[in-house]
Amino acid sequence: MLLERFRELSQGLVAKILLALITVPFALFGVDYYFRNGGGGDAVAHVDGTPVSQKEFSDAVRNRLTELRNMLGQNAPDIAQLNSPQLRQAVLNQLVDQTVVETRAHAVGLVASDAMVAERIGSMEAFKEDGKFSQKRYEQLLAANGLTPTGYERSVRTELSLQVFQQGIQGSAVVPQVAVAAWARLSNQSREVSVATFGAEAFLDKVKVEDKDLHAWYDAHADNYKVPERVQLQYLVLNPEVLGKDIQVAPDEIAAAYEQQSKGGRFNTPEERRAAHILISVAATAPEAERKAAKAKAEQVLAEVKAHPDQFARLAEKYSQDPGSAKQGGDLGFFGRGAMVKPFEDAAFALKKGELSEVVQSDFGYHIIRLTEIKDQHSKSLEEASPELLRELRTQKAAKKFAEAADSFSNLVFEQSGSLKPAADALKLEIQQSGWISRTGAGADSVLANPKVLQAAFASDVVRDKRNTAAIEAGPNVLVAARATAYEAAVPKPFAEVADSIRQQLVRTQAAQLAVKAGQDALAALQAGKPVAGLSFGEAKSATRATAAAAALPPALVDPAFKAPTAALPAYAGAELSGNGYGIVRISKVEDGKADDEATRKQAEQTLRRSLEQGELNAVLASLRKSASISISKTALGQTTAQPGGGDQ
Repeated sequence: MLLERFRELSQGLVAKILLALITVPFALFGVDYYFRNGGGGDAVAHVDGTPVSQKEFSDAVRNRLTELRNMLGQNAPDIAQLNSPQLRQAVLNQLVDQTVVETRAHAVGLVASDAMVAERIGSMEAFKEDGKFSQKRYEQLLAANGLTPTGYERSVRTELSLQVFQQGIQGSAVVPQVAVAAWARLSNQSREVSVATFGAEAFLDKVKVEDKDLHAWYDAHADNYKVPERVQLQYLVLNPEVLGKDIQVAPDEIAAAYEQQSKGGRFNTPEERRAAHILISVAATAPEAERKAAKAKAEQVLAEVKAHPDQFARLAEKYSQDPGSAKQGGDLGFFGRGAMVKPFEDAAFALKKGELSEVVQSDFGYHIIRLTEIKDQHSKSLEEASPELLRELRTQKAAKKFAEAADSFSNLVFEQSGSLKPAADALKLEIQQSGWISRTGAGADSVLANPKVLQAAFASDVVRDKRNTAAIEAGPNVLVAARATAYEAAVPKPFAEVADSIRQQLVRTQAAQLAVKAGQDALAALQAGKPVAGLSFGEAKSATRATAAAAALPPALVDPAFKAPTAALPAYAGAELSGNGYGIVRISKVEDGKADDEATRKQAEQTLRRSLEQGELNAVLASLRKSASISISKTALGQTTAQPGGGDQ
């Protein structure tokens, strides 16, 4: 039901708004702004003198890895496999692009005013109490997430400035209507297709691999057949959680926090009501005759309810046109003010428990409301609020303690570089022991899998001299120091151990090559109008680009199938099938999509506009990069280069 859905969304939004709040500055580029110009060690890049910090890069990599893991779910590979040089390069490119635009926006004076920043922050629901912005709640939420008002407001200002910059560029895109019509016809074009495949399996028995071929491959790719170097580590982790274990919060501190925050209404729970209703649905824009008929129906149902008040649930199930609540006897559960549309809310809050309303009109139609329960306004007592306040105060104290301990931790692991024990004893930290860890992070827990930690762990002074690493920032408010307790260099795997896998790989590769050659020869013959003996196509199915998968068209053949010239039918096109041979698609019928449908044209125009806008933005960005002075340290990617004068990665 629309009304119930509205209520659920309004309640869920407040519960989840903090996550959206913290990610506001990611909106334009998806990159963390909070730590720019703060901490993080050496910069990984400079754009016209503006640094991109190592911390920012590490945080951005971590965010990207988290996104990938969440997207892939149970199918996600090990974090070390995801954390590839290609991914890290893409993240670094993104950070540089972001900084190029940011510096250019500032150079041309696109800086959001204080009023704009205040308006944006003041409109965020997470910072409101009783519908109004609360400075106290604002500061509390930022502190609980390790942020400061100054840093957060800077991030919002940057985000607003970049939005204006981006919109100014993209707003110049113009979409010709002739292009819209052509796009509509082509994007919704359907083609009748059938597929023939040349799989590698059919050519396996035609491949002969000699032992000399195996040895030659092994010798040429020796680095692929090594047991990688690995290390075992002792390590310390310093973060607020570790430091917070022994933190004590006195009862009078909790009481003081309760008294202070109660004044702002934090612990007040407003009155809630539970109601059931019967909805006779009609749109607010429906013709008057239709609305009158719906109202008459509601009046008729109301009369029946009044005659049988004990049967409200049965009558709701019979008459209500709200599918979300009808089967529950019209029950809507508890709701507070602001959760329902105003006419419904006014009527529900005017009733006494057990009372029945008259017919109530809203944008959803006509309601008959029965109030079933009332929860009076309630204020949490000190006892009820204490667990929540205790957690918050501990978090705040732990963050403060971390800030005080960070310098001491860094100094101790550096000055006492032969052991982690002095730092562990001084700060009451546990020395932990890892198993074997490779350079890719295989075998490492999440902290040790951090690229900066891995890089330090395999440094020569650490593995050779058993020195401590420096204190490494492995995440927001997370410092790690490690020392090697054991090290094994990379060694080649014996040929006998890998010979079978090499043989399988070579046989499969050569069989796929034979399949591709056979497929290409067959395609050439078909396009020349010649028959191909033994070639069999599957069932012909109609497909658009959007329905290609349902028509069993392999992904590699989608583009060839819809780009193939079709002046003469049947037409043929082909492509390699992801290392598994070759596929040929036969196009036997073509039907253009409709271009005169308003909805289709509107969708086509939106699609083209987005494409043109992105093209405009990419062109401006490329120009800005070319004119910018960019220097990049690729230590995090396994090499170091510098590119002054606008050089690209």
